Amino acid sequence: MSIKLVGTWVLGALLLLAGTWIIQNLKYEVGVTELSYTLAALVAFILFLLAGLAWISVAVATRRDLV
Repeated sequence: MSIKLVGTWVLGALLLLAGTWIIQNLKYEVGVTELSYTLAALVAFILFLLAGLAWISVAVATRRDLV
């Protein structure tokens, strides 16, 4: 496995960690506008999508190396 694949795999894990951290700390309280709450949830969702895309690309590249 190449260093590029490992780096993409780790990047996916970091993106997932960042998205999870945002969601875990996301609370609709006093001082939080509806826009900022929605924007934070959208950013976390995009981070989850990017993490999945990174892991899928690693899986496809690994599969191509084995075949």
